[in-house]
Amino acid sequence: MIKRNYRWGILGAGRIAEKFCTALSETGGSEVYAVASRDAGKADAYAAKFNASVVFTDYNALVKDANVDIIYIATPHAFHYNQTMLCLQHNKPVLCEKPMSLSPKQTAEMIAAATKSNLFLMEGVWTRCMPFIEKTLSLIKEGVIGEPQYLQADFGFFAAFDPASRLFDKALGGGSVMDIGIYPIFLAALIFGEPSVIKSVFKLAETGVDTYASILLQYPAGESAHLLSTIDFNTPIEATIIGTKGRIQIHNPWFKATAITVHLNDGTQQDFDMPHQSNGFEHEIKEVMYCLDNGLLQSPKVPHQLTLLISKIMDEVLQQAGVNY
Repeated sequence: MIKRNYRWGILGAGRIAEKFCTALSETGGSEVYAVASRDAGKADAYAAKFNASVVFTDYNALVKDANVDIIYIATPHAFHYNQTMLCLQHNKPVLCEKPMSLSPKQTAEMIAAATKSNLFLMEGVWTRCMPFIEKTLSLIKEGVIGEPQYLQADFGFFAAFDPASRLFDKALGGGSVMDIGIYPIFLAALIFGEPSVIKSVFKLAETGVDTYASILLQYPAGESAHLLSTIDFNTPIEATIIGTKGRIQIHNPWFKATAITVHLNDGTQQDFDMPHQSNGFEHEIKEVMYCLDNGLLQSPKVPHQLTLLISKIMDEVLQQAGVNY
């Protein structure tokens, strides 16, 4: 049960923020209190659509508003570090859209600042908070598929080349790994932990960002993961975890799945359906509210250690491609 009503400040008024606010308006215990965007037209449109009480065209004004309980940062990747630090400096808890930052160094500094100030900070890996992930972890813990040995996950779609778009603009943190590769990397980190070997092959755009990354991870006990991210073509967007007794198939689109299937080696299978109440962001919102209700500085589902590990893996993958932000 939610203990209070949380007044959210939304920093950034792009497409992801609209989806987040849609779920926020449909989740009890929360409201879109304030919206900040450098584009006054966008801010006004959001305020009208989601009944926000306050509109700002200055991010500083948002973080200084005493009525804001928590801020959701929904701007392009390259701005996450400075904006999160600004929020923390003004004593505001933060949910920062993934990826947390452009480097492990920045991520570590953000976490250190939040910890020093006794403020809640969470990376917005919304997938981690969804019921299908909880069910998958439960099935693995129960030994249903035996010992996990191999994981495959992909995320790809076609995006026409536009050097000015956030997907291809290096200054905005563009590229497939930063935008969608984080999803399969997250799943591998969640299931297997820290890899001992990271190998990858790439294709780069003329702007210097990756448009294709095929990643192979190996772990100390011999497990492995094959991950793919691309903005060059469409992929199945599915994930499979294979164990000694069977496998878990996470259905398309796996990063926001509502169904999984367990296939056992004896030929039997079982389906699990877990529909969202809204668009999927409600699970992340509820996790944040749970943490704030209980005075937690980090989420048990998206702990700082997991965020740092994901950041380190992404950085190594990108370093192998010669991509430096």
